[in-house]
Amino acid sequence: MLKNKLDVNRRQFLASSALIAAGSVIPEISFAKEDILPTKSAKVVIVGGGYGGVSAARQLRKLNPDLSITIIDKNPFFVSCPMSNLYLGDFYEFGNLCFPYQPLKAKYNIDFINSKVLDVDLDKKVVITQNERISYDFLILSPGISYDVDQSQKDFFIKYPPAFKPGGEHLYLKRLLESFNGGDIVISVPSYPYRCPPAPYERAALILNYITKRKLKAHLYFIDANERPIINSEGFMKAYYKLYKGYADYITGVTVKEIDTTKNVVKTTNGDFRFDLANIIPPMKASRIIEKIGLLEKGQKWVEVDTFTFETKVPNVFVIGDSARSFLPKSGFGANMQGKIVANLITERITGKKLKQEELLMVLCYSMVSDKEAIMSETSFKIDKTKNVITPIHREDNTRRESTVKRYHEWAKGLWREMFG
Repeated sequence: MLKNKLDVNRRQFLASSALIAAGSVIPEISFAKEDILPTKSAKVVIVGGGYGGVSAARQLRKLNPDLSITIIDKNPFFVSCPMSNLYLGDFYEFGNLCFPYQPLKAKYNIDFINSKVLDVDLDKKVVITQNERISYDFLILSPGISYDVDQSQKDFFIKYPPAFKPGGEHLYLKRLLESFNGGDIVISVPSYPYRCPPAPYERAALILNYITKRKLKAHLYFIDANERPIINSEGFMKAYYKLYKGYADYITGVTVKEIDTTKNVVKTTNGDFRFDLANIIPPMKASRIIEKIGLLEKGQKWVEVDTFTFETKVPNVFVIGDSARSFLPKSGFGANMQGKIVANLITERITGKKLKQEELLMVLCYSMVSDKEAIMSETSFKIDKTKNVITPIHREDNTRRESTVKRYHEWAKGLWREMFG
């Protein structure tokens, strides 16, 4: 039987959550601005080829045919985290999540360097990789997240990957699922903010769907540090109770304290849970490269950026995506929007021409709750720069629908077409 220890009003909880807490008055931050640069001589370097990085590059090329644009990523191809739960749930091919970077050069004259970034010299405006030093005029940092875990637990997270970073972690977690023949599963959700608010709840539903379809003798302990699902709580809770009753306990307001890797026990603030399969999703923070560069203040997990431009206190250096503290949620769609905003701003500084800025930004989130049904939400952010105010408007469709599944697939394919053509 699914258990919910606290009855928190969904609207009160969502309204007070960090997802839309940036609404209302935004404190002004003063950031330096650089002089206009000639179009043909400007160089833009983008660290990170995820949703933010590729979207920024594509928008820059659209607006600036002659601009030098380079993406640097340690992975040879893009792997989408959005939709990856469908791969884990066994009804989406992993290859459909993957796109090579190299065609960006042939199609759009966007250079790609497959290398790990070791450091950035902010004074000399140079990115240092394993093989070379790349100079820039504008730097966009979109390197994603790091797991905020104790190094003593490192081996556990290799054996049981969180799968909130794209690529190999998902492949290995899927392998663990395929070899699972029954027993106890423990999934945990950290306190918000973390990457993709609905993702852990979607994953729990799809793993439950996976074990029920195979009629495995299994039980899932879903340990949530939050009081209810961060988003679409009504839809997720109804799905858990209606579709998977008896297969799981949903335990809220509980955090993971320690993992005993010898006894396969997760120790929490509400007792110990033994597991045969675990997916502990740890707290998250900005990518380590951001910290190494020196853009992360002591004691902070996320980089402070200008609310509207995502510029750091270093002129013409931007942080977008999950590493930035932003009113937009940490999601692929959010990073996509940020990439375009920064590309527009860089274009203005290069050309000296003012572009029309969006006054309404919208972020969509879709979540599968079974192999045939999905729920969704959308949050619009109305931006008033004259008053320094952002007003969030949130709407949810918590009715499980097959038609929403179709929209989910079309949404993802639309983003991928926009990014890779």
